[in-house]
Amino acid sequence: MLKVGQELRVEVEGRNEGKTKIAAIHDDVVWIESPSETATLKTFFLHEEEALRVYFFKGEDQLFAFNTVITKRVSDAQLTLRYAFALPKAENIKRVQRREYLRVPEMINVTVLAADGQAFPAFETTSLDVSAGGMRIVANRAPIEIDESLIVVFRIEDDRGMPQTFRVKSRLVRVHEQAVKQELSLCFENLTPRDQETILRYCFRAQLEARKRTGSVFSSR
Repeated sequence: MLKVGQELRVEVEGRNEGKTKIAAIHDDVVWIESPSETATLKTFFLHEEEALRVYFFKGEDQLFAFNTVITKRVSDAQLTLRYAFALPKAENIKRVQRREYLRVPEMINVTVLAADGQAFPAFETTSLDVSAGGMRIVANRAPIEIDESLIVVFRIEDDRGMPQTFRVKSRLVRVHEQAVKQELSLCFENLTPRDQETILRYCFRAQLEARKRTGSVFSSR
């Protein structure tokens, strides 16, 4: 199911996620290029023995995933880094359902509020990505602890182009430290099925627009 030149998305738990390509496949070993972050397109490094989750598309909308570990990191004659991992067995590659994976890089204006209205002052920020299950936002610092909740308010357009406002209780699941700001990963807690479907459709439209512009299955906007 994997082939040379194929685009992959890789996620390193608690650190980075981005896109890359398969540079070569030899003797049941897959070699990939240095990945670039989904939101910023900046290249980041992987380390030997580091675990990661890999995603790839088969066809237009069938997404598959598997877990692996980087076994080797080398530089070629042009000092270009390449990373290796074992070619996964077919039984270890799993089909991913659309609600699980469809997260798109989107900068949406977001208002963040304390769940109890008092724990911290409300502030305005932007999202880095969004899905039907949550979003990643920028903040000067995390206003709450991991697994605590806050409220996010944001607006997106529905299929008819009409703006829809969402006020969603969300749980903080991860804090990613940056040089100046912090990136907060949030999981939506109280979305209705109808609201979840509206956000999911929005994400699909954003993904299709990005594919048309760049031809990449894991495009940033």
